[in-house]
Amino acid sequence: MARARSQIEGQLAEALAERARRSSSRAASAVLRERVLEAAGRASSDVKLAVSLSENFPATLEALAAGEITSGHARVIDRVAGKPDYHSEEVILGAAKEAPADLLSRYALRWERAEVRDYTKYEQQRQDRQASMTQEPDGSWKFFAHVDYMAGRRASMAFSKMVEAFRREEKPDSKITYLQRNADAFVQLFTRDGPQRTAPASLLIISEYDTSSGELGQPRLDDGQPVPPEELERLIANADVYTAFADADGQPLWLGRSQRSASLAQRIVLAARDGGCIGCKAPSERCEAHHIKHWSDDGSTDIPNLAQLCPGCHHLVHDCNWQVYRDHRGRYRINAPPDPFPDHGTTTYQLAQHSPVLRN
Repeated sequence: MARARSQIEGQLAEALAERARRSSSRAASAVLRERVLEAAGRASSDVKLAVSLSENFPATLEALAAGEITSGHARVIDRVAGKPDYHSEEVILGAAKEAPADLLSRYALRWERAEVRDYTKYEQQRQDRQASMTQEPDGSWKFFAHVDYMAGRRASMAFSKMVEAFRREEKPDSKITYLQRNADAFVQLFTRDGPQRTAPASLLIISEYDTSSGELGQPRLDDGQPVPPEELERLIANADVYTAFADADGQPLWLGRSQRSASLAQRIVLAARDGGCIGCKAPSERCEAHHIKHWSDDGSTDIPNLAQLCPGCHHLVHDCNWQVYRDHRGRYRINAPPDPFPDHGTTTYQLAQHSPVLRN
């Protein structure tokens, strides 16, 4: 059904592009709104995408019409293909056939990184930054912010620290929801008025060291985003420096069965290796260290047996029998279990394991 939906969306995009070519994009949007009763904003967006695919990314439009990718993939390709830090349509289209749409731009950046960096994207994001606070008719408030990836990552780290502080202080019988906790943490972080206190957040920057020249090269965040030189110079003044697989004090990264929880050094290595949640690419600061072979099954607290998972994906693994595996590029991923109700064969299904997520 999903492939059929993609095929229909591809055919619609081809029709919209042709209609816009014969008249105008505005006229095509109006027809879509009047005949299909599509919302004006969505109609305009659909026509804009169709025209762009037809003129700039014909291979993507062909793949969409064939049901090989989704419209979400097509929107990502239209947004990033050929721009700074991203590769061509052909390369990203290849990645689209093995990654969900919400991960595509991150995978195209992290795993198909261009050899030569430029920071046009960062500079443009700095120019486009904006934030607003608006009061709703009922008196509540809505916040919006759009910032560059460096500022956003620092804000994400601080926000995650505050959310965790609120979670630790909650009573066992608390009925607060995840989103309510986030709202409370955001207000305290914004106003600095409240009981919770957190330690400063640390930003992980990864770089290769050239022993012959004594210089650092390709500085980047753990999700692959390049760190601009002016930001690196400012941040490195007070930075703690770690070697690839050991910290400055030689803290062990392979703890065996001596300790259940991953150490700080191990979490740094996991962030550098996984670049966020291996399931959905949530930022590292929102992830937990998962034992691939469960601790309860004598799994060790060693880097090869650990992977980063956000709380949601962590529960998929422990409660819904999703499995951690390594793909053909050596990346850790999670995969859905077999269809519990296949077309032929068994009509009952029982999870192979139930090992609840335990947190400190």
